[in-house]
Amino acid sequence: MTLPGTISFDGRRVLLKYHRLLSGNGAHPPNSLPALRELLNGGAEVIEFDVTAITGGEYLLIHDDTLDRETTGTGPARALTPDAVKRLRLRGSEEAPALLSEVSGVLAAHRRPVKVQVDLKDQEPLSIDEARVFLRAIDPLRSNPHLAVVVGCLGDWNLRLLRRLDTALAVGLDFALYLDAPVPEFPRLPMRENVHGYLDDHPLGYRRGIAVRDYLLDRIESLCRLVPGAVEVYLRLEFIAQARRDGVNPVELVHRTLGDVLVDGWTLNADHPQAAAMLRLLLESGVGQVTTDTPVQLAALLGQGAAR
Repeated sequence: MTLPGTISFDGRRVLLKYHRLLSGNGAHPPNSLPALRELLNGGAEVIEFDVTAITGGEYLLIHDDTLDRETTGTGPARALTPDAVKRLRLRGSEEAPALLSEVSGVLAAHRRPVKVQVDLKDQEPLSIDEARVFLRAIDPLRSNPHLAVVVGCLGDWNLRLLRRLDTALAVGLDFALYLDAPVPEFPRLPMRENVHGYLDDHPLGYRRGIAVRDYLLDRIESLCRLVPGAVEVYLRLEFIAQARRDGVNPVELVHRTLGDVLVDGWTLNADHPQAAAMLRLLLESGVGQVTTDTPVQLAALLGQGAAR
């Protein structure tokens, strides 16, 4: 099956990012080797997978920091050995969880242009040695000229360290730990909803000293500079929607602050009760990429099927 790589809107090609290596077809579990092969064979243009450090300098493809929700294991993922990983199974399947070294082997041999976002889930501050281990782990991907590799991490401190060690590394910024819409998600940062209705622990939200529009302008402009040299910025769908209701288009503001960076709206799935309206909101806001677990269905919402 040919998978949609983009959707067209107002003369623009908007990329579809295959979040957790999911196509929406339901054939394979997330962050798995079969899911990766489905996307590569189907022609996806942007793929994303999550990695967490385990023992022995290896990385596990998993979204959570614990094993319980996604695998047949329990407890923290970091304590696993590579051998122990292969004794586990992904929930609802007979597939063992994938290791980054296995994914790198598949992608290093790929011979078609694909953007690969490696989402580093480790938010604890990396040591210099740990950062170097990670850079070595993704080197096979970056050595393939057909792949455009971007590293994302909610821990902006880790992105800055990685960039200090390798200024050629492409990284993407997500400032949701500092400013976000009040979406139920626990435990998380920021910890409080401020007077403007946003999750934000900054003093500007302690009292109504300025209008919500001015507050958003100040906060978004300053947060855009958290990671110098970022090539992408990731904004939560609900944050974009709330800011638009408050009279600010955060996508436009990111572009005004950082120039020609790609702005990604995350995560919109086809089972959202207002999926069509939310997709149109993202597109009208000017995002260049949409993160989704269901790209096939989102493309179909606009009647574009396998648009490429």
